[in-house]
Amino acid sequence: MRIRSIKYLIFIAVLIYSCKADEPYILDIPKSQNPDSSNTGYLFDLDPDNYKGVPLSDIYEVSVTQGDKKEKIVVFQNACPEYIPNYMDLTENDKFPLDIFKDRTINWANFSFDGTIKIEVKVISHIIKLSSNVQIWPSRHQVIPDVNANIITFTINKPGQYSVEIGSEGYKNGLVIFANPKETDIPDPHSSQILVLNQASKNEVNNLPASINSIYFEKGVHDIGVFEIPSNIKSVYLKEGAWVYGSFIMNNNADVKIYGRGILSSGNLKFRESHCIEALNGSHNIKLDGIVVADSKYFAVRLIGRNNHVNWVKIIGGWTYNCDGIAAYEGSTVKNCFIWANDDAIKIYRNNINWQDIVVWQLNNGGVIQMGWGGSNATNVNVKGVDVLRAEWNKPGFNRALLNCVGNRYQNPEQSGSQKNWIIEDVITETAIPVVFNITPDIFSYNEIKNITLKNWNVKMPMNTSFVNEIKGNSNIPANYISGLTFDNIIFNNIKLTNSNWISTTQIETANIVEPIFK
Repeated sequence: MRIRSIKYLIFIAVLIYSCKADEPYILDIPKSQNPDSSNTGYLFDLDPDNYKGVPLSDIYEVSVTQGDKKEKIVVFQNACPEYIPNYMDLTENDKFPLDIFKDRTINWANFSFDGTIKIEVKVISHIIKLSSNVQIWPSRHQVIPDVNANIITFTINKPGQYSVEIGSEGYKNGLVIFANPKETDIPDPHSSQILVLNQASKNEVNNLPASINSIYFEKGVHDIGVFEIPSNIKSVYLKEGAWVYGSFIMNNNADVKIYGRGILSSGNLKFRESHCIEALNGSHNIKLDGIVVADSKYFAVRLIGRNNHVNWVKIIGGWTYNCDGIAAYEGSTVKNCFIWANDDAIKIYRNNINWQDIVVWQLNNGGVIQMGWGGSNATNVNVKGVDVLRAEWNKPGFNRALLNCVGNRYQNPEQSGSQKNWIIEDVITETAIPVVFNITPDIFSYNEIKNITLKNWNVKMPMNTSFVNEIKGNSNIPANYISGLTFDNIIFNNIKLTNSNWISTTQIETANIVEPIFK
């Protein structure tokens, strides 16, 4: 017995020493007992220790309850940067938006679930003046919150992107809940074709073995810089709990899938150093699913190949100009996405494109739905379900409106545009936005606009401001007028538009347009 006791003491001493060493001692716990296992009964596996050095919120705490289990969720924070000339390649032009949004933050949580859950939001900072005036948007989900002192609770039973709106000024330090569907496509990290990356560096991802076709970012913080995905890699998985600093570029690399519940952040890149996710030069059939694209410093998702699929992608935290949302070219589908943008949010520049269920938070630059720049040609376009939380345009501009067509603004030679056979339906503005229509393609080159149907809109706009609604064709030849424009159940400031009231109700300026059809 004494020998066993001595052996036991030696074991304990070794264990204590190991825990103090640089490499932690890891007990070999069976899978059924491992806290990292999905079989433990944990609702989520969102340990704050996965995000060492990542900015976390000091304004909100969020917990989720399902059945008799309650767990705290990590809440991230992106603060508007201070304008410092040349800092991380900031330009003088960046001073304007950064001054407008000075001292603001956006906070957000990201998790996956199924069934019904109760979300509890605790306000832990005096910055937010809590009142009974709390709403959960998009309003179409009809989520009703309960407010008790500094705690807000509400129940959801389907995935979505939910903005917690506290009073009239709470959005300046807003909170967005990204409640994703449960993952159904999780790769096996033990596959011989998959390389699992732990705290990956730029050097590591730039020297991947040619024998693999997939990479798997484990939980924790990675810093990979601007990463051009090599042609042998067709699958990039970001595990829930992974925070990847950098960008993903596909150059002549088709059929790549980037997915998971992890986070891709531009936080360590310079301003306009790289688009967050870009596919070019024949990089067709790109699939993006489930990830968050955070801290944008340039265009968030730019897929200029054909037949792309973007689903459950969330974009948040870009403050400067040129922080566009999503472009996916011919034959593409974009669904169930959240777009925070300080340039054009929904970019539709090619044929046969479908958008569905998009939530937009527009800052002070760009159009919510951008129909065309330069030589954009798009036929057979369907957009269904757009919830505009707010549009923060501070002054009129050629590229600002809910529905915007710029045309060949920079008057490049031998460019013309065309937008034909569009349906844009189920559009809601949660707040009154400064301007709804700005369809004014530049007159330098011909831009054809025909057969555009707007259906089931409920939009609000303050009137008698410096902003003016405009729909103006850029050719004064009657055969080239904007034609086939249909307003089907369009509610503008609580008034249904008809052929007898639409001009006076919207105070719109028109030119070179065939009289619209009203239903």
